[in-house]
Amino acid sequence: MKRILFLLTIICFSNYFCFSQKIDPAKNKFLIIVDIQEYYTCNSLSENSAQNLIDSVNCVINHTNRNHVIYIKSIHQLLNLSLTLPFAYVTFDTSAMRLDKRMNVVSKHIFTKIESNAFTVKPLNDFLTQNHAKDIVVIGLMAEECVYESLIGGKNLGYNMYMIPEAIVGKSQKSKDEAIKKLIGKGIKVLHINTLEDEEIKYRHY
Repeated sequence: MKRILFLLTIICFSNYFCFSQKIDPAKNKFLIIVDIQEYYTCNSLSENSAQNLIDSVNCVINHTNRNHVIYIKSIHQLLNLSLTLPFAYVTFDTSAMRLDKRMNVVSKHIFTKIESNAFTVKPLNDFLTQNHAKDIVVIGLMAEECVYESLIGGKNLGYNMYMIPEAIVGKSQKSKDEAIKKLIGKGIKVLHINTLEDEEIKYRHY
């Protein structure tokens, strides 16, 4: 009887362990969403492209631990001229820095950047270090600029970096494809939207 109970315990534990391993590949990763701001989605993309991007971004957010979701905004500065002192001064264009309202904002982890590479932001690096981040997904825009620089920047810091092509937009499909191929050549890994929905870890050739 004891032997039977022991075997049943082992079987139950094994089933639980196997089930726990079949998890959503995005759940334990940190997600960095770059520059999904109304200024860009409304002015740089067509209405359909912007909506498709937002839908894909929201899908990824929904498959990620909300405590691991990070939003990055580009700072917009305005040069102001005056007839009195100071004759020239800089202010922030807060309207251009607003996140797109269609995007799900599930955390308060919002950082601003000046450079293309999000990893130049010290508070972001501190947050990742404090939370023992190892695997990081970067999505957003643009594939050839901020997304590219951030992925390479994270890899140079020793993180395992991932991208999801369906949740990234480029200046054109051709330039986006070229940027993604370069990133793959530099060791950046690829996940896909359907991979997240199937809850299986699969890497495919783009």
